[in-house]
Amino acid sequence: MIRTTVFATVVSVLALASSARAEEGQGPARFGSRGFIVSAERLIPLTSYESVKTTQSDGSSETKSDVSLGLLSNAPYTAFGTFYNLPRIAFDWIPLRNLTLGGAVWAYVQLTATDSQTPAGGSSKSTDQPKVTYWGIAPRVGYVVQLGDVLSLWPRAGIEYHNVSASSVNGSVSPSVDQFAIDAEVMLVISPWNHFGFTVGPTIDIPVSGKSTSASATGTGTTGAATAASFDSVMFQVGVSAGMLGHF
Repeated sequence: MIRTTVFATVVSVLALASSARAEEGQGPARFGSRGFIVSAERLIPLTSYESVKTTQSDGSSETKSDVSLGLLSNAPYTAFGTFYNLPRIAFDWIPLRNLTLGGAVWAYVQLTATDSQTPAGGSSKSTDQPKVTYWGIAPRVGYVVQLGDVLSLWPRAGIEYHNVSASSVNGSVSPSVDQFAIDAEVMLVISPWNHFGFTVGPTIDIPVSGKSTSASATGTGTTGAATAASFDSVMFQVGVSAGMLGHF
């Protein structure tokens, strides 16, 4: 649903931009001219390679990696498995021709989460479940390289912060993931109409630091009270994604 909501929002913004252009009666506003850019990014993660390395306090480590293809998927396979390919809304200011300053934001919040069970011949019982929240922010700087009236290259780079957490239920440990990374993208911008464009290009997210907190049982075997265990966890991603934008 999150991708559908973002898509509908951006389409509405671009429709208003199209109406404004019709009223202006002016020629095409080339991408990179002074103004503002509103983007819906990473809507379509065409392909992605991700690698997650976790390091325990005793020095042992584990690395998991995968390669994926996607087309308008609504959410990652698990909120704690990947967050780089979540759709995001971005706002960029062009104070000088071709120079862009801005950033992207993204968020997802589960308002309720319950599990209801009805045994045969009995009454139903509902229990609360952990509610997942993930959000992030990515300030950046970029520069537009115009290749013609329709095509432009828009390389940009910055830093990004991700936070993923689940609420505590009945005193349980609340798992969470925090990560800082360097974010770099080189988007090919295709602007077939005034104030409107599509983007496609490579993305790379290089982790700087990351921390994960989860429940760890104490005692013998799997018995004992659950306590919070914290360890280093960093995720690397490289891939190709597509989106859309409006420039005014």
